[in-house]
Amino acid sequence: MTGKFFGQRQLLLLLFVMLISSCVPAFSAQSIILEIPGVIYADKGTIRLGSIARITGGSKKTRDMIANIQVWNDGETLDRMEVMRAIDESDVSDVRLEIRMPLSSRVESPGYEGNFTDTNERPNITQNDSRSVNDLVPEILAMSGWNGGLEITANSPVPEGRIVDPATIIPGTSGATLRFQDNHGRVRPLNVKLTWTQNALIAARNIKRGDKITAGSVFTRRIKVSRAGNFPSNISEIAGFTSNRNIKQGEPIEFSYLTSSNVLKRGRHLRVIARYNGASASTEGILLEDGRPGEWVKVRKADDRRVTLRARIIDENTAEVNAE
Repeated sequence: MTGKFFGQRQLLLLLFVMLISSCVPAFSAQSIILEIPGVIYADKGTIRLGSIARITGGSKKTRDMIANIQVWNDGETLDRMEVMRAIDESDVSDVRLEIRMPLSSRVESPGYEGNFTDTNERPNITQNDSRSVNDLVPEILAMSGWNGGLEITANSPVPEGRIVDPATIIPGTSGATLRFQDNHGRVRPLNVKLTWTQNALIAARNIKRGDKITAGSVFTRRIKVSRAGNFPSNISEIAGFTSNRNIKQGEPIEFSYLTSSNVLKRGRHLRVIARYNGASASTEGILLEDGRPGEWVKVRKADDRRVTLRARIIDENTAEVNAE
């Protein structure tokens, strides 16, 4: 039994590595880091990446090319997918690019220089050493793109300055080391424990396999979560779904417990996400067989027929490979 478990884990890890390596160019490519904060300051419309991002690594010529890429924001948020799309459509090539930003950055009106600059300068912000870790919650939520709740605890005071590392935190991460830089350039760390919460649907009664999920069969309760995307938070997310297993009264309902009547057909394009040890990678994939949300199916990379994966359909646009 132990050997079988080890083999499955090794296979999943191999698939994760394959997905990671297939998302970037060859090893000889330039390594560049593109870092966009959780809050940017810009007018609605098209903006240069160089005006909102800190770009490091690679050659100056390549950094300048990336800095001149134009991205669109709606005046409220700048989505990570929009940044990736703009880069994919540009002339930049032979680059191993690491994008450090939340799923979406909040856009604020100009007038405060809060963006990264080409000289890597940070805005001068005076902070009080007595501030609470609760004051960090909005910034951590923006970094992670998490729309649920978050509790933060720490064994030492919050340092002066602002968070400069990490650029993003994956929802469900149990702890992190935050690094703060003050007005004098000094960097101090703070170890924090993170507890992520969200509204989840709870079985109001025993639900049998094959039963249709209705508003009367569930109620909403706040729960702690270790990974994002496991639990529906609203009955509208699972309208028309049926249970594919017996669910006990009081048990939180996971997407994997449900089957949708909406069949996704073979050949459909969707985003494939892989997670391992707190890291994640994603790429465009194609369904190799019909499936419903909650079911495991075969998928392949859209640009490489040789890379075939086993993934669980999350929704009509997303499937996930769990390498953990």
